[in-house]
Amino acid sequence: MDTTQLRLEIVTPMFLRGSDNETPELRPPAFKALFRYWWRAAVNEMNVNTLRKKEADLFGSTKGRSLLSIRIPGGVPPRSDEYAPLPHRDNFRSQALSPNGSFNLTLTAPELREYKKIAKLSFLLGGVGNRSRRGFGSIRYQNWGFQNIDELRNEVHQTLDQISPGIFQQNGGRIDKRATVNIPDYPIILNIYFGNTLSPNIDVLLRTIGQATHDHSNEALGGINPRMASPIHVRIQKVNSQFVPIVTQLHSVFPDGPPANYKVRQQDFINAIIT
Repeated sequence: MDTTQLRLEIVTPMFLRGSDNETPELRPPAFKALFRYWWRAAVNEMNVNTLRKKEADLFGSTKGRSLLSIRIPGGVPPRSDEYAPLPHRDNFRSQALSPNGSFNLTLTAPELREYKKIAKLSFLLGGVGNRSRRGFGSIRYQNWGFQNIDELRNEVHQTLDQISPGIFQQNGGRIDKRATVNIPDYPIILNIYFGNTLSPNIDVLLRTIGQATHDHSNEALGGINPRMASPIHVRIQKVNSQFVPIVTQLHSVFPDGPPANYKVRQQDFINAIIT
């Protein structure tokens, strides 16, 4: 068996709770779900049956266990404190694991090469816990040392290309799925946007994201009835001791068909965060 240990740092408050649904706790299933989600978002597979087979081979299914084992070794857990899940309002607070806390994630599988790529992409674009699509629960490798946004963008593109060669391209200040590539009927990455400037303050960025979420609330960004998760993911990455938002736009699959002007509404939301 192949084993590796990832040293990780919490960038923004992480609302990840244990079995009592109150106490902040790091849980391996949350990370396996994170890896599964971002692998699927990056893989451009037109045949759904083929997609499901590949996914089952990597992460398991009802018919078989995953080849990947994830452990969080014991030790001093990251500290926790109370944070506002809606920072633009700050009308209530909830316990969360605090920024700058660090922990180890141990991955074990017969062959780890593909899982390492998936893990890196997941920590570049995704987050863990409640409100992870709106900047919370962002994580980074502790040894990442991006000096500028260009370095970060290059790392994201290279990692995507390792998982799905030739599907994505850099286009000015963003990363796009190539126009010549067909879009499958599930949420796959279409565009990745990076903030135009760095911010020294995480709290300011989280308030900006929260305010943009409030100002642009619309079914184009997901909803409850019918239930649809937001196709726009926002996370915060550390760059040269400052911070930048990364916004990933996925292909929108609306249960009842697309709402009017949904592309414009999504773009307005994205622009409110990156400008």
